[in-house]
Amino acid sequence: GRELCTLTILPTAVRQSAAAIDIYEVKAYPNPYADAFKLNVNTSSESQVGVSVYDMLGREVESREASVDDITNLEIGSLYPSGVYNIIVTQGDKVKALRVIKR
Repeated sequence: GRELCTLTILPTAVRQSAAAIDIYEVKAYPNPYADAFKLNVNTSSESQVGVSVYDMLGREVESREASVDDITNLEIGSLYPSGVYNIIVTQGDKVKALRVIKR
């Protein structure tokens, strides 16, 4: 005889997996910094990460793209003059804006 198997999928399970795919956090440390800073990118995506740095006048100081692993190992900002910088970190359609201060 056949056994009937009923599979129940809870809507919460779907939402949780969608949220897990969407993990995307970026932190800059140390901040303020004296020599250089690094980015801590917490993402579950393998897509390339783009980093653009702007000074307070909106001028682009630096722009680069790298893998997640490479971007988190980068030391950024060692040659910048003292001041406040806006960092735009993009991955796919996700964008995070950070502000760092160079002492």
